Amino acid sequence: MKSAVCRLVLALLSLWAGLEAAPPLKARPVEPSSDLTKIRQMTKHLLSDTKKLYNIFKAKYPAEVEHKLEFLPTVSMNAGDLAKIQVAKGLAKLSADLQIYQKHFDWLQKAAPILRPQDHAYSNFHHRIENLTKEMEHLMAKLNLPWPTVPVVPPMPTSATHWPVVHTGHALFHNFHLFLDWASRVLMHVKL
Repeated sequence: MKSAVCRLVLALLSLWAGLEAAPPLKARPVEPSSDLTKIRQMTKHLLSDTKKLYNIFKAKYPAEVEHKLEFLPTVSMNAGDLAKIQVAKGLAKLSADLQIYQKHFDWLQKAAPILRPQDHAYSNFHHRIENLTKEMEHLMAKLNLPWPTVPVVPPMPTSATHWPVVHTGHALFHNFHLFLDWASRVLMHVKL
């Protein structure tokens, strides 16, 4: 029995010594196009989440008036311009606008004790926005693209009552839905 254990130990030690001598495995570099594909998928999933959460929000807090926030990013190009999108400008615009929306959703989450919009679903939604922002920043760094300058977001109210929060929530979800729809189209046309 002792000799079998000794042989096993010697065999394991010889394997370990062989592993130390072997050249280290190199990680295969990730292609930027696979990063872009991941960002496209994340954008589509976030668009789907936005639709679902907005429908929940509208059902819980119906409002019949049109909601606008003048300081939210707007889509300023037509469909014909999509084919002319340049990688640097397209990703920079998407990243900057996404960061603006993220700041507004941060505010809505803080102001939400008035509303409590589906805490778990909203937290997952907010987490997806953060992940998409990080992935875009990662791709821009990998491609050595210039960082976008994010416009200064006007301060949101510190103490909001029920109606302004509902109004802002409707405007944010509606505009973010339009933004993500546009972003997914832009990302389909961006070529690396």
